[in-house]
Amino acid sequence: MSELPLIAVTDSATCPRPLPEQIERLTKLTELRPQAVILRAKSLDKAAYRTLVLQAQQSCEAAGIPLILHSDWQLVRELDVKRLHLPLALLRQLPTCERAHFICLSTSVHSVGEAQEAQALGATVLIAGHIYTTQCKAGLAPRGLGFLQAVCSAVSLPVYAIGGIGFDAAQHAELKANGALGACVMSAYMRL
Repeated sequence: MSELPLIAVTDSATCPRPLPEQIERLTKLTELRPQAVILRAKSLDKAAYRTLVLQAQQSCEAAGIPLILHSDWQLVRELDVKRLHLPLALLRQLPTCERAHFICLSTSVHSVGEAQEAQALGATVLIAGHIYTTQCKAGLAPRGLGFLQAVCSAVSLPVYAIGGIGFDAAQHAELKANGALGACVMSAYMRL
């Protein structure tokens, strides 16, 4: 069992089964149980994503695992969800009056400057990456642990590491030692 809190990030491209089925599987885990699920489904149109959200909500609510929607803040407001992940470009566009609605408003950052900007924009959680080599970013060098440490030192927000992270206790200890509060895991969760 990991001592580092883990957030599962969905990815239909690497998942061998339909996402609703995979999310149901994740909610049944005991040892590797995620602390939350970010419902990322870039290939779906708005209607299909809404359907997926409703299915995922049932599984996550029954298991007591928070569901964090991805990108569509209008849908989040329509469904009265309180957790949202926005890429930084979308966070910049989110009306200031909407930011207070969320108990969790996370964003991805790729530099210390972006981390500081995200904090100023009202983000409550930062996802910093990519830390290790990952197939998702093939050919792109990882930013590494020094980057993670710099981001964690530059802001007062919780920082979760992402990129090339699996279920390795030594890796989790490295992330924690460099300031990460937790980690986001995509491919390893999608293959369970």
